[in-house]
Amino acid sequence: MQIKLPKNAGKVEFDVVNGSITESHEMVLVRLTSADQKIAVDQNKHRVDEGNLKSLGEVSGLKPGEHRTPVANLRPGAYELLCNIKGHYESGMHTVFTVTK
Repeated sequence: MQIKLPKNAGKVEFDVVNGSITESHEMVLVRLTSADQKIAVDQNKHRVDEGNLKSLGEVSGLKPGEHRTPVANLRPGAYELLCNIKGHYESGMHTVFTVTK
């Protein structure tokens, strides 16, 4: 997945591209309490329990080659983008970023 990360607060349009040839993905945007907050993975489901997070939206069912542009209003703070398809978070499909004024 290819996503340009924002740095400034305000209305942000994410340019989400699934560059995979064979796998679907999703992008979930969550607000963190701090940049070093660790998100727990349910080891039985190999997914993050989204019910324990403050989701600000998601793009789901992004098929290979698809492109979408979700919009979010971000305040200064820490955020994480993640793919919560089974096993994807565990394989490193997530990134933390910080938004400033």
